[in-house]
Amino acid sequence: MLEYRAWLWDYVMRYFGKGEDATESTRGRGWIANQAFKRARDLLKAGRNGGIETGRQFGRPKSVPLLCDGTLEENESSSFDYWVKIANGPRLPAQTHRALKNALRRGGTLIKTCEVRTGTHALMARVFVEFEKPEPTLSRDYLGVDVGVNVGVARSDGYVGKDLHVILDRITQKRAEQRRQGHLKSSKRSACKQYLDREARRAVNVCLHAGKSLAIESLNTLSNLKPTGSIGAWARQHFAVRCLQLAELSSVAVAQEWPAYTSQTCPRCDFCHPQNRRGIHFECLRCGYVAHADVVGACNVARKAAGRFSRWESEKAGIETRDSFLNVSGGGVS
Repeated sequence: MLEYRAWLWDYVMRYFGKGEDATESTRGRGWIANQAFKRARDLLKAGRNGGIETGRQFGRPKSVPLLCDGTLEENESSSFDYWVKIANGPRLPAQTHRALKNALRRGGTLIKTCEVRTGTHALMARVFVEFEKPEPTLSRDYLGVDVGVNVGVARSDGYVGKDLHVILDRITQKRAEQRRQGHLKSSKRSACKQYLDREARRAVNVCLHAGKSLAIESLNTLSNLKPTGSIGAWARQHFAVRCLQLAELSSVAVAQEWPAYTSQTCPRCDFCHPQNRRGIHFECLRCGYVAHADVVGACNVARKAAGRFSRWESEKAGIETRDSFLNVSGGGVS
């Protein structure tokens, strides 16, 4: 990153004021130098075009630190949506990201102060949007969610998501190819987080349209889990935090439940036994109920939130249990 930034600003300083025809061969300097040269020309071209449209002289850019504060200025006389003014630095043209447009369309208020940082190939401005915090509507009808590796996200309404192993294997192959070509590395978690973000929004929207409350695994419990397997507990934590954030904006109440024995208890006869579950297959040893184990876990999370999860079978088997607790996002119910 530091090498790319050094190449970028070196080209910007060198070709400032020479016009778009200024060229220099970067052959043999490597992939980073090639990308920095292309980005520098695009940055200078955007600044010149913005200066022509606004009538303001495009000043000589100065070096921008890795992270600094900036101020957003709306621009109505050019093709750029905003200008970002950096303290003791240049004014840079900025285009609106799709996520920002969606947030403003939902009624958010844009804060003029932003953070400017260096991205992978360009400067990026991190902006903040304020929303009015609605009061959550508590419903005793819950939608339970269970997060794992085999199916990703499973819900109590029977929905079964994508296998996270497929995403992880695809990113592993991508990283291997990047290392072979000498490119920058990418994170394996990024693709999984994007998938979990979509699933969290989908679950919150289902609750919003059906008038239900959302039941998820307790964050306190997930934070104390020992990282095991190929993914650990961070996926469930990320999904739970994202659900809380989206539910707070959508006035959906969220209950956090202790997830112990939820995938071992039969939702039909309340019989709890470790042998009920074998992998993703659930078959009750008492009544013969057969279902997907993660869907059963999601159903039992919803039953715990509604107060219908049986304890006496676990106590009879000598398994310790504890009462679940309820945290409603945005409200004072506990």
